[in-house]
Amino acid sequence: MTKVRNFLLCLVLLALAGILHHEWTQMSGSSGIEPEVRAATLSNAVGTTCTGTCTWHFVNNQTQGQCQTLTAYFTCDGNNVTKGPITASSCLNSTDHYYVTTNGTCSLVTASTGSQPGRLVLSSLAPSTTPTPTPTPTPSPSPSPSPTI
Repeated sequence: MTKVRNFLLCLVLLALAGILHHEWTQMSGSSGIEPEVRAATLSNAVGTTCTGTCTWHFVNNQTQGQCQTLTAYFTCDGNNVTKGPITASSCLNSTDHYYVTTNGTCSLVTASTGSQPGRLVLSSLAPSTTPTPTPTPTPSPSPSPSPTI
């Protein structure tokens, strides 16, 4: 009888440890046993639209010194367009910068940096600045002199 009671007690303790571990990982987001790898996913500007040739400037901060590539997803003129992998134009200790160029009428769907941690944001959007020609005014005809009598 003692062996059965000890066995049941071990099962109850094991179940309790499992429940506590599950609750703990729900609160912390990680078990602490192995580091969790999360992608930095775009946290703003989804749905932003730009027409023409546009340069999208993405910044990933809180990167913990890691530098990886970016993939951005757009809908351009009704077509799904994937840009990437894009190499960072600069990788600093905690901030990486990426520039993506699109053509047409493009809406931003999302962007991510794969397994790189951080907080990814669209920092700026620059449409091309093609100057519109200003029409030259046409001089109005001057009235002809009326004959004198």
